Amino acid sequence: MRAAVLTGYDRPLELAELPDPIPGPGDVAVDIRACGVCGSDTFLQKGGFASVLPVVPGHEAAGTISAVGRDVCSVEVGQPVALYYIDHCGTCRSCKDGRVNMCLGLRRMGVEFNGAFAERAVLGAECVVPVDPGDDPAAVAVLTDAVATPYHALVRIARARPGETVVVFGIGGIGSNAVQVGAYLGCRVIAVSRSDANLELATRMGADTVVKGGAGAVERVAGVVEPGGPDVIIQTVGSPAVYRQAIASAGIGCRIVAVGSTLEPFPVNAMDLVWREATLAGSRGYTPQDIRDVVDLHRRGVLTTDHLVQNPRPLEEVNEALDDLRRGTVLRSVITFGSGW
Repeated sequence: MRAAVLTGYDRPLELAELPDPIPGPGDVAVDIRACGVCGSDTFLQKGGFASVLPVVPGHEAAGTISAVGRDVCSVEVGQPVALYYIDHCGTCRSCKDGRVNMCLGLRRMGVEFNGAFAERAVLGAECVVPVDPGDDPAAVAVLTDAVATPYHALVRIARARPGETVVVFGIGGIGSNAVQVGAYLGCRVIAVSRSDANLELATRMGADTVVKGGAGAVERVAGVVEPGGPDVIIQTVGSPAVYRQAIASAGIGCRIVAVGSTLEPFPVNAMDLVWREATLAGSRGYTPQDIRDVVDLHRRGVLTTDHLVQNPRPLEEVNEALDDLRRGTVLRSVITFGSGW
C-alpha cells in the first residue's frame, strides 16, 4: 500500500510502499477514503507527541471495512466507518466511566501506531463508528476531529447551556467549529481572531459578535460581554500569550477550557481564578459518542463541514497540505483516495 511516513522530526513525510497491514484478533482493516490534515499533524511532525518513529501519521479519517479479524462481529466487510484514533482497553477506570479518551493504557493512531495517511489502516473494532453509505467520506473524516473536538470541549467539559456567553479564542479548524457548536447549543458566541477573514467566517458560522485578536484583545472582549464577564472560554490557539489573554478575560464562575496545544509554559496568577471562582480545565480530543453525535447533527443539517472540505489533495501532496496549514492559508486539507466509499 502507499503511505506517507514520518521518519524523523522536523522532516517532510516520505512516500513509501508498505505491506498491507493484516488485522489480528479483534481488529479491523479499513481502506481509507479520506483523512483530514490538522494542527495535531504539524505538532506531531515537530516532536510534540514524542511519537514512535517511523510512523504513518493521520488520525482524522473515514473509510470502508476491508477485512475483519477473529471474533469481530460488530462490523462487516463493506461497512463505511469513521475512525476513532484512540485505541482503548475498555476495562480501566476511565473507560468504565465512558472517558475512553483518557484510557490508562491508550495508544494513539498516527502516534504510537500507524495512522491514515495511507491506503489502509488497522485498528481495534471498538475504534470504528459505523456511518451511512449516503454520508460523504470527507465530511465524516473532518467531523471526527475538527468538529468532535470542540463539541467535546463545549458539551462534555464546559457543559455550556443555552443563554450563556461563550468566547472562542482562535477561529481556525477547531475554533470555527466551536463557534457553530456554541450557536447550536443556544449560546451567545463571541469570536476572537487576528484574521479578518476568519472573523468573517465566524460570523457565517453563527458568532453573535467578533473581536479583533492580538494586543488589546482582553479589553475588547470586556467591552462586548455583560457585567460579570463570559460564562465559558474555549481557547484553541497553541500560544502562551493567547492563554494569558483567555485567563485574563474570564468572568465570574467562568469555565476556561484549554484545547490548543503548546509545549511552552505560561504563567497563571492563582488569584485570577480564586477571586472569580473560575476554573481552568483541559479538554483532550473526543470520544466515539462525540463522533456519533456530530455525524447525526451534520446529517440533520445543524452542523456544516463545507468550510473544511474545500481543499482535497492526493496522498502525493501531503507535505504541501502540511505546509498550507503551517502558513495558515487553509483551515483544513483533506487527503482523498478516490471518490465515494
